[in-house]
Amino acid sequence: MKTSEPFATITGEFRQPLNKCILLLFFTFFSGLHLGGFAQGISETRKNSGLQTVFSYKIESRYGTTTSVTVSGSASGEAEAILKLKGGSKVTNKFGDDNGNASAVFVATPTGGNVDLKGITGDNQFLIDDGTTFRSSVVAPEGDPSETNTGTASAYATHSSSVIVEKGTTTFENGFEQTF
Repeated sequence: MKTSEPFATITGEFRQPLNKCILLLFFTFFSGLHLGGFAQGISETRKNSGLQTVFSYKIESRYGTTTSVTVSGSASGEAEAILKLKGGSKVTNKFGDDNGNASAVFVATPTGGNVDLKGITGDNQFLIDDGTTFRSSVVAPEGDPSETNTGTASAYATHSSSVIVEKGTTTFENGFEQTF
């Protein structure tokens, strides 16, 4: 071995015992994983998967007033709606018939889907009381007849009921692994 080289070169007489030593260490280490202190334990793995169908519905009933005024030029407009409901007015929406039965049958089509609902009812009674008024007006000023004035105004009561039904599916997978 030369002292000027940073690393020593292994000559043929040391190579054989060194290879055997490395090979022995390799087998000892990996056989120890199975038989020694690194013994393999018992592993338990559980998996659950499934499909959940989700159905939701929403019934919405609204009653109120709407006013609107649109004018151009020098015209002016106003709209007023006063709605007074009597006592005894009610909004009742119910899911399930008298026996508690309800159903929704979904039918898929190439362009969407349809649903056949049974057992969803609504009883909306709005009783209008004295003092309810709806008024709207548009006024065009006197002046230059070449000036264009336009306008619209409206005031009215509105009632709308809607049923919104949604169906979807959810897939899930749970996993659990334990080693002892």
